[in-house]
Amino acid sequence: MLKSLSIMAVALTMTATSVAAAPWVALNRNKVNPLPDGSFEVIARPGDGGAQLWCAAGDYAVRVLRAQAADRIYITRGRAAPETGVGKSAVQFSMTPPPGVTPGQKTVLLNMKTVGDNLSSAFAQNYCNLEWELH
Repeated sequence: MLKSLSIMAVALTMTATSVAAAPWVALNRNKVNPLPDGSFEVIARPGDGGAQLWCAAGDYAVRVLRAQAADRIYITRGRAAPETGVGKSAVQFSMTPPPGVTPGQKTVLLNMKTVGDNLSSAFAQNYCNLEWELH
């Protein structure tokens, strides 16, 4: 009996650990992984452009981080190889401006390359609505 309980405890611990390590999936099916510093990385899928990446960032900010509509999401690392998952590219985001970027400095670019580019959480998540209209 004690051995059975020990095995179950180990199995539950392993399951909980593997679930915690799984990426969060946005409405548009992009994977989002938290980073140790509180920022997060959106893994691009083949053919993704800026709208898809902002959709996933906005969705994560609103539904996971509980960001308010006007809270800004900043690019902290432009499109490059992912650090947290498998894929050709990823973009890293944060809810705080990166060094050298003035809070409130607004941009609406979709090239996903420029550190400091930012959108409000609501505006970014609104790109998910475009995703649904196109499919």
